[in-house]
Parts: sequence; structure tokens; C-alpha cells
Amino acid sequence: MRSAAAQAFISDLETEDVESFTDTALGDDLTELRRTMDRIEFQFSRRLDLFARRQGFVAFGFVTLISWLRRACRLSPGAASQHAELARNLASLPETSTAFAAGEIGFHHAAVIAHSVTEVGAEAVVRQEATLLEAASKLDPKFLSYVTRQIRHCQDPDGTLADANENHERRYLHLSQTFGGLFVIDGRLDAEGGATLRAALNALDEPWKADDTRSGSQRRADALIELARQRLDAGNLPEVGGQKPHLSVTAPISTLLKDPGCAAGELEWSQPITADTVRRIACDCAMTRVLLAPNSEPIDVGRCTRTVPPALRRALVVRDKHCRFPGCDRPADWCDGHHLVHWSDGGETNLGNTCLLCRRHHRFVHELGWQLRWSAGGEIIAIKPWWMGSAKSAREAA
Repeated sequence: MRSAAAQAFISDLETEDVESFTDTALGDDLTELRRTMDRIEFQFSRRLDLFARRQGFVAFGFVTLISWLRRACRLSPGAASQHAELARNLASLPETSTAFAAGEIGFHHAAVIAHSVTEVGAEAVVRQEATLLEAASKLDPKFLSYVTRQIRHCQDPDGTLADANENHERRYLHLSQTFGGLFVIDGRLDAEGGATLRAALNALDEPWKADDTRSGSQRRADALIELARQRLDAGNLPEVGGQKPHLSVTAPISTLLKDPGCAAGELEWSQPITADTVRRIACDCAMTRVLLAPNSEPIDVGRCTRTVPPALRRALVVRDKHCRFPGCDRPADWCDGHHLVHWSDGGETNLGNTCLLCRRHHRFVHELGWQLRWSAGGEIIAIKPWWMGSAKSAREAA
């Protein structure tokens, strides 16, 4: 009889003309469907508790309730464990059961509260049940779990400390490079370590703008690189091999000049890089000239010099104040000094031939082919490369 009623209910849903619903009506319908599904989840949990206590899964040839749930109810291992835990602890939570049965809280809210019973016991949770249900009416399950963790911290400080220490021991970071030259990051941080990194990345993740076409993950990647770059630029990291750590590129003069058939540059800790990338890095760097004999033996090493001297850098900061690419206001600390005519092509290293460019727009110029010119009014004009198609302003591309 129940099966026939359920099938009739589903048939009614299938025959509804949902395309005719207004957005408001569709939203209300979805909310009501979700409430109904949560009420059905309560009935499933109530029956599952009885099924588990009777060990009904044995009659089907299964050793555990979890294995039966995975096969018979087509659940993943994690979902099966969550349903079993909720069914086991729900009977000890009268107010939660009532709210769950009425669809006033969702399945995942109830699961979060039931999990806290496993952690600290039913008595401690029942004392806070009214508070938890009030929180569930306002918070999604993730933030509700923050409230239940507070209960555990109060009831089981030794256990929470042990978990924190275990999480700290599980930390790791892998940084590996693919054959194609990409670096892959994989890691795990404890709560404090993750929050520390996130706070640093947030500080370097500038406010989103409508003309910023990067995805959120690309913005975070750029922020992480900027974090490392600024730490290197600060010059206060421990010395490695008798000198401050830095990005090191080795390239012949033909690469800097982009001569036809020139060799790639060699980037320490990485793979060969293009001549355009070499020229971008060389735009604002500390450079050491090394003369080689025909057998590639060094015969002379020149002094290390800055391609943008400190005095010129200070003048650029005073004049430009931020990235000069049209539409960009990234601060000077995030910028390189850029030669409009590259010094390797005979461009002079002076105020008239240099400007500040953030790392993103510096790459626009060198690797993507944008050209920069001074206007008669003293502003930078960005000229889009021909291969990017019809007109689109530099401000839109920024």
C-alpha cells in the first residue's frame, strides 16, 4: 500500500508542468520537496535503528549493517556510516527526533547532532539540544558542526587535544613537477597552519573586479606565488650556498636577443623556459655576466648589477605608485620594473623607458605580446596583440 502511494506521489511530480512555474513558485516547490525528503529520511532512520538492533542484515547474508547499506541501499562507505550513526543515536535525542520528523531540520543537521553523541555522549548533547536546534534553524550543517565542536571542547578537552596533536602529525606538503613542466601541489595542514596560510593568501588576493577573468583557484595560485616572491624579495630568508635564496635563470645572450633558433633559458628547480620568459625576468633582476671558453669553461665573471637600479626603482614607485597597465591598481610592492624597449635591444634604463607592471600584466607584455607606449599626456597605452582578434580595450583585459 505504501509503495502504491509513493508511486502515485512520484507520478504526480512527473506530470507537473515545471516549465510553467515562476521562479518563486519553483523555489517554494524545491524547498517543500526537500522538507518532504528530510521527513522520509527520518522514517528511514527510525526503521534502520530497529533493523540494526534486530541484526536484520544477517538474513540477507551480510556480516555488518554498513556492508548491507552499501549494497542494498546503494550508499558510499561514508554515507552508509553516517546513516548508521544517525539511526543509532537518534532515539536518545527526543527534541531532535521531533524536529527531524517534522522536516524542521534537514538530514545533515540531524547527522551532525547525532555525531556529537558519539563524541561526548547523549547526556551532554541533550543538555544543549535546544541550543543546537536553534542553531540548526539558522546555520548550514558545516557551521552547525562548529557549535557541536564547542560542546566537545567543553566536555572532552583531553580528547580534543589528542585529536589536534594527531592532526598536526598528519601534516605534509608535496611539490612535484610533471614532464610538461607544471608543478603539482598536494598537502594537508592542521587547523592553525591552514588558517595561517589562508590569512596570508587573503591579504594578497585583491578584491574581485568585473574585468578580472581569472577563476578563484587561479587567483589563489597567483596569491601563493606572490607570497613566496615577496618573501624572497625581502631578503631575510636564511642563506643557501652562501647567498640569499632567489630565482636563478641562466641564458645566453642570443636568448635575451630572441635570435632565431636561440636556446631556451635554464630556470633553477624547473625546466627550460622560453626566451620571452627570460626577457621578462631579466627586465628587473640582479644580473651577473659570465664569459665562457669554447669548451664551456667560465673564463670571466662580472660584477652583479641590477637591471633596474635601486635609485630608479624608488623613482618609479614615487611616480607610478602602482601598476601602470590601464585599469590596474595593484600596489608597487607587487610590481616589477619594466623596460618599454628591452635593455637587451638597446633600450635605456631610465624613467622615460621604464614603468611599474604587476607580475600578471608583465606577463601580458612579454609572453602574450601586448605592447606598451607612452601617450602624449604621459599615460601608458596598451596595444593588444593582433592574434587576440577584434578590438577590446586594455582595461577590459586587465
